[in-house]
Amino acid sequence: MAKQITCRDAGMDCPGQFKVETEDELMQHVQIHAKAAHPDLPVTPEFQRQIKSLIKTV
Repeated sequence: MAKQITCRDAGMDCPGQFKVETEDELMQHVQIHAKAAHPDLPVTPEFQRQIKSLIKTV
């Protein structure tokens, strides 16, 4: 089953959305996107835990 998250799930006003096969792959996409589209957002371990809690299995 695929894993999915959108920036809107995290409360951002951004059209970013990701749907991939694994949580690891999803987190890689989120980190790359966060650095490019949200450069002032710190990608900390706490941020990663929060994002993981928002991941949906579809």
